[in-house]
Amino acid sequence: MTGVTEQRTGAIGLAQVDRLREAGLLPAERYLAAATAVRDARAWHLWAGRALLALGAGQVLAGIIFFFAWNWAELAPFAKFGIVEVGIAMAAVAALVVGIDRAVGQALLIGASVLIGVLLAVIGQAYQTGADAWTLFAAWAGLMLLFAIASRAAAHWLVWLVVLYLALALYADQVWGDVDAVSEARVLVALGLLTLLFIGIREWAVARGTTWLAPHWTRLVLVFGSAALLFWPSTGFLIFFHHDATILVAMVPAYAALLWLYARVLPDLAAATMVTGFAALCLIAAGFRLIEDTIGFTWSDALRALFTLALMVAWSVAVTGAMAVVFRRLQRALA
Repeated sequence: MTGVTEQRTGAIGLAQVDRLREAGLLPAERYLAAATAVRDARAWHLWAGRALLALGAGQVLAGIIFFFAWNWAELAPFAKFGIVEVGIAMAAVAALVVGIDRAVGQALLIGASVLIGVLLAVIGQAYQTGADAWTLFAAWAGLMLLFAIASRAAAHWLVWLVVLYLALALYADQVWGDVDAVSEARVLVALGLLTLLFIGIREWAVARGTTWLAPHWTRLVLVFGSAALLFWPSTGFLIFFHHDATILVAMVPAYAALLWLYARVLPDLAAATMVTGFAALCLIAAGFRLIEDTIGFTWSDALRALFTLALMVAWSVAVTGAMAVVFRRLQRALA
């Protein structure tokens, strides 16, 4: 009987614990204990192996990039293209040999995707095409898409999203930069709203059994990215970096939608707390602006300066305290 019990418990991993938590069968206050219980020596060895693999792959790719940067003038034209092209081919073939469903194969495909960007940069430097930077990143995102689809790895898709967002941001700056309706703040908001779309795609895919997108970190990365992209331009308006109040129109419903999703529909304490924290920071910035507009702040008037600083500190403490109350209520509600 003991052997059967050990065999059954050994089959339970962190992914299963996450699914129990998402289904509401595991209380929030017991999640850490359950996650610790299933992380045995084998689980930690697997984590360490993948962490070392990611670190090693990153070091190798960084070494290739710095090799070209340092030896560019001394390299022959054939070497400039041949090294990168052979690297892409070797990484892709090695991934097929090892197996693209294994961590090593997925790391090799990510390496091939990064080397595609290096190859495009080499082409631009060698031929001095004069093309805008956004075309490089757009071509990079398009060419690496096949590798991302084949790998079925969340980390690979994260790299693809970063490249895609850089292409979109550069396109907005270099093509629409002279349009009055386009500003840096609005571009960030647009990317934040686009991330909401990817959050919806992720949740839809996971609900239909896409296991490689199921790890909890994929949700948290997307939620953090969306909340942060919306937070910065909204705070910029509140503390006088710019004067585009329409940005708040996008931020408020987006935060409300995220909080509703992860507090009601798909209970997730970490995601809900993350959104609530960004909202609290926006409230603090709004309070600072209200105090500044109402009372003003100047070092030439010491009494007014001290009073204004005291109000700002009091407002920050009040919002932080309210954040703690909201967090406790979320914890109880999700439990």
